[in-house]
Amino acid sequence: MQAHNPMSRSSDAETSTDPQGYKSIAVHLDGSVDDEVRLAHGEMLAAQFGSHLTGLYTSLMPDISLYSSDLGTAASMEMVNQIRQRADVTIGQLQQRFERLSVPNDIRRIEDAAVWLPSLVASEARTSDLFVATCPRKHPTDVNWKRVIEAAMFESGRGVYLVPPGQQPRQPIRTVLVGWADGKEAARAVAEALPLLRLASLVKVVAVDEIDREDQDESMDLADIATYLARHGVETTVDIRPVERDVSITLQREAHRISADLIVVGAYGHSRLREWILGGTTVELLENSDIPLLMAH
Repeated sequence: MQAHNPMSRSSDAETSTDPQGYKSIAVHLDGSVDDEVRLAHGEMLAAQFGSHLTGLYTSLMPDISLYSSDLGTAASMEMVNQIRQRADVTIGQLQQRFERLSVPNDIRRIEDAAVWLPSLVASEARTSDLFVATCPRKHPTDVNWKRVIEAAMFESGRGVYLVPPGQQPRQPIRTVLVGWADGKEAARAVAEALPLLRLASLVKVVAVDEIDREDQDESMDLADIATYLARHGVETTVDIRPVERDVSITLQREAHRISADLIVVGAYGHSRLREWILGGTTVELLENSDIPLLMAH
């Protein structure tokens, strides 16, 4: 069960453009109060790069295959109709909001059962340069979008910009902390963040020393990533920080010390039977950071 209903609008608003920047940004929508927060971040980013902004509205549907009897099937179809009616109302309201955006935009509607919906979102994210969503955190009144976010992070091949719940953008992103470790995840995150890093006035690359010793290889790694970024027009400062309780806390404290607008870090984990097992630092940042994150796998 899948629906894609694009509704487009173009804007003639003046925007700053970067020939190497993001051209298409997708933002997750679900009809909750955090839609406005995600849209604020998405619009800020799109305005910086002259991007097209696509709203991906997700509707979680019952899995009809689980209802074997005629009575059960009828009940599940009634649920489907109710969900679609509520979605129609919400999308109508969102369309009015999108008419006021300063950037070209459209809304796409995606609906399916829980087992399929994450992959559909990941597929949509692949045709955008960046996917904006809310950090998945436990809240009794919220729909659990954790699998959707993880699918975008691990299956799309794109960077995921994650907003702490309720955290409005403070300003265009100017100060960025990069959490560096010599691995493909951190490399992917840096590559996906390059357009933002080029616009930043301060980029600090930090490696966390978890065993409290001088590490020449780690220093060389930092020198190499600084050289790589310089070749892309990004000037950086680099530092090795001793671990404070754990890597997540160390990165967050350093981000606060430099008043960072964004933390860029690799998303660590692996798949097993279509369930994602996230690494400890990834989970801690998703659950606790009060600064937006840009993650990639």
